[in-house]
Formats: sequence, C-alpha cells, structure tokens
Amino acid sequence: MASDSEAQITFNRIPISTLLSEIEEEANQKWQKEWEEGTKAAIKKEFVPEVKNRQKLKIVINPVFSAKVTGHRKTRAYIHRFRILEHATCPCGKGEQMIDHLINQCLILHKQGEIFKSNVSKSGKWPPSKQKIILKHLKSFLLFLKSINLDLL
Repeated sequence: MASDSEAQITFNRIPISTLLSEIEEEANQKWQKEWEEGTKAAIKKEFVPEVKNRQKLKIVINPVFSAKVTGHRKTRAYIHRFRILEHATCPCGKGEQMIDHLINQCLILHKQGEIFKSNVSKSGKWPPSKQKIILKHLKSFLLFLKSINLDLL
C-alpha cells in the first residue's frame, strides 16, 4: 500500500505536454464559444463553423480571399449596401452578386464554375455545403476564387 507522501509525489509529476494540451483545449473551447456568439462574420462561419477545423487548414486567409468568400469590398452586393451602386445585380443579370451566385449561377463565370463543379463532383455531391467546400474541396475552391476578377465583374 502506498503512503500518502508517495501518492502526492506521483500526482505532482504530470508531464508538461499534458498541461499544455489541456490549456490549448480550454483556449480552443473559449475561442469556439466567442466565434459562435459573435455577431459578425456570418458568411465566414458558414465556411468554417468550427475553430478547430480552421486551425488544421493549410490556407492563408488574406484580404483577397476574405473579400471573395464574404462578398465584401468589390462585390456589387456589398457596394450596393453603401448606396454606391444603384443595384446589387451581377452583370450577368441572374442575381445579386454574392458568393453563392458566383459559385452556382453566374453566367460570366460559367466556365470556371463548371470546372469547380466537375472537380467537386469527382469526390462528392453537388452542391456541397460551404463547410464541405473548405474541408474537402479547398484546392479546387481556391483555384475557382483565383479565377475570379471582381474588377471585371
């Protein structure tokens, strides 16, 4: 039978890696809660609802990526919100110029959209959720986004 002093010594010998892992888990839970309760970034949350998935992604989230994914900066829907443009309609005439439209309906981006759809359909069902686009089809999605020149739309 172990004495109290032996039990105390054994208990105090928790590896630092275990402590760091627990601290990281607690921090991630807090970050996830703040992410879910935040009132901004609604579209980004559709693409990346879980913080742990974002941490695993090998992707640089830069202003151009964010602008295209969220529809901020140069999309007609965003500019229309500030009454700089009279309407949010895409020049193709099929709907408001937002990310869903650009992926699924834009006639100007039809060729790029078909390539993206074909790539996704090889390993999944079309249309994928925004979360699946990021988790399973990121490479194809990044190629699609790169092909979009919002200055010309």
